[in-house]
Amino acid sequence: MATRTRTRTGERQPQTRQSRIASRFAGLQRTARETWAETKKITWPNRDTTRNLTLLVVAISAVLGLVLGGVDAGFVKLWNLLGNVL
Repeated sequence: MATRTRTRTGERQPQTRQSRIASRFAGLQRTARETWAETKKITWPNRDTTRNLTLLVVAISAVLGLVLGGVDAGFVKLWNLLGNVL
């Protein structure tokens, strides 16, 4: 099944396999160029900011792990109590 393109007069012409591959490759090249251009616009954080934010993420993860572990332990005790009663 050939993909069709339109000419200036609106007529449809079949697109060859080679031109489909070339247009996909051109699209990939354009996407890569645009991505690289956007990457250049990024203002990357300095070393201190990166360290501070990393420590913040580790601390929040540790606290959340302790809270969820406590909740889990509470549910286990509740389950065991209910199992003994019934």
